[in-house]
Amino acid sequence: MAEGPPLSAEVFDTLFREAAASEWVQRVLGGDLPPGVDAFSFITLDGLHDIAVLLAECRGRTLLDLACGRGGPGLWLARQIGADLVGVDFSAVGIDHARSRAADIAPDVQVNYVVADAANTTLPDDSVDGIVCVDAIQLMTDKIGVLAEVRRVLRPAGRAVLTTWEESERLADLAALFEAAGLLVVSVEERPDWLARERAIYERALTDAPRYPHDAGLQSLAQEAEVALLLSTRRVLGVAKKPR
Repeated sequence: MAEGPPLSAEVFDTLFREAAASEWVQRVLGGDLPPGVDAFSFITLDGLHDIAVLLAECRGRTLLDLACGRGGPGLWLARQIGADLVGVDFSAVGIDHARSRAADIAPDVQVNYVVADAANTTLPDDSVDGIVCVDAIQLMTDKIGVLAEVRRVLRPAGRAVLTTWEESERLADLAALFEAAGLLVVSVEERPDWLARERAIYERALTDAPRYPHDAGLQSLAQEAEVALLLSTRRVLGVAKKPR
């Protein structure tokens, strides 16, 4: 959420390494998540269950985890739903972590990971039945391009489920963004409980950072908190589908 250096693949390579090595991030940001699920984003266990229900029609089909990072949420969802999984991220480190963790988190899931930009996944047209994108679209420069790619790779009537934040500078209106990319809006639901949890974690990061000066993952989160806590945001769960 915070402003900072350009959010390149190299920046995320570093952030993913820091998160993987941070005991604080795994313990506090991971919270109630099942063991092994990536603690990089602010997704909650109830949020994962909500997404699984929304994408239940992917059972026996293919789910795309867009901007998958270290892979945990997508692997958990694919296992929960009973779907094959494709993960796409521009960070080679994130993809390496996801590949190495797949057998532990979702041993029965057929997985394929691709290092690629979210606006140019290299996947075929109409090739996936559902898409999940967790806490990432607000960070992308070409948001309409990314959602146009979502529309391209989804099969007709397929669903995309996104978790994100609405705020004036980065992403003011998720429903309008869906529509601009030619997707049909199913719902955009505010989740104030998620926002309250996130803010509590940010405040704890600021409190704990001086005590753990060598925990790079915690220090990065504390820097992010200094900006994020000043923003006026809506935490949302958005669902769109591709026209038939």
